[in-house]
Amino acid sequence: MSDIVFEAPPRSGENIENLADAIRKMFGLEDETFFPIVAFVEKGLPHLVEGLVFDILDAQTMGARMGAVNPLTREFLIREDVYDGAVLHQPRHRFTLSHEAGHAVMHIGTLNRMAPSASVATYRDPEWQANRFAAALLMPRGLVRQCKSIEEITRRFGVSKESAELRVKTLKLEINT
Repeated sequence: MSDIVFEAPPRSGENIENLADAIRKMFGLEDETFFPIVAFVEKGLPHLVEGLVFDILDAQTMGARMGAVNPLTREFLIREDVYDGAVLHQPRHRFTLSHEAGHAVMHIGTLNRMAPSASVATYRDPEWQANRFAAALLMPRGLVRQCKSIEEITRRFGVSKESAELRVKTLKLEINT
């Protein structure tokens, strides 16, 4: 299955940032630094994506995949250890849940299957889009700009150092590492 290449409708970084900001605002979370991703996936996301089916599967069933969203069946699947980690506020698992939420919001019913050898432009790459969405949802640009250091970002937003550093680079901010 890893040989399958998908292409998403084009989205700019700004478009994805605005989408994440709008979702935070819709749920009254625009000023929250620590985004409640588990509650959002369980209770909020079904209001945004009609017919979404959320399921937690064991590691044996999921294998190496931490999560997956099937754009045709509207299934949002997450591996049990990843879900448990997100509940415990582990940064990597919070990001994974946010990434899959991005697929659910942006890609259900919209992906085109490409030839295995096809090259997909970044702005049409569903993985790039989902990563950008996850970063914007967990670390909204307006709140990140108020931070003075990477350590402050990791602590306030519940993200990894790597995610915080990439976010600062993406937003072209001058923040202490």
